[in-house]
Amino acid sequence: MNNFYNLVDAQKKTVRRVAQRKGQTMLCPKCRKPLVVTFERDIVVDLCEQCHGIWVGRVDEKRLLNVKVESFSMDELSQFRKAYQPWGRMETSGYVPCPVCRELMYRKNWGSYSGVMVDKCSEHGTWYDEGKFEKVREYVSLGGIEYEKLRVMEKGLEELDSRLYKEVKSLDGRLRNR
Repeated sequence: MNNFYNLVDAQKKTVRRVAQRKGQTMLCPKCRKPLVVTFERDIVVDLCEQCHGIWVGRVDEKRLLNVKVESFSMDELSQFRKAYQPWGRMETSGYVPCPVCRELMYRKNWGSYSGVMVDKCSEHGTWYDEGKFEKVREYVSLGGIEYEKLRVMEKGLEELDSRLYKEVKSLDGRLRNR
């Protein structure tokens, strides 16, 4: 664990680790306070003790969210939207820096239908504001990823159907003109 250094919390008389990457202290992208290392299971998660946001490394995100290939029936997937309530509020805050490289991250809806806006550094990981990681975990457990795959497949089939319809119409017109 040479990427982290210890800091004694004089108030609590406990040792906590301040997150550090590439020789720099990782700062919360929202409130600019140092992130503290914590663990969920055996996975390192960097926590902001001020705003309670978390930083999850790119490699560990799927493990932490328990993303697995699941088999959902078509009926279960169609019920997905009834069971899942998207995150109700959209933030208007601007772009924030990656705690690792300090480059501005891009804001995106986690998945396509979760309604949970996160800040993502394509090289290093994802920043989740307070409560958002749990909401994404709920989305995943209810079949959100499979639902998204189904929607992509349906969209592709609709586009294919539209192209086939146009092609048949064109061929029909050519046959009539013979």
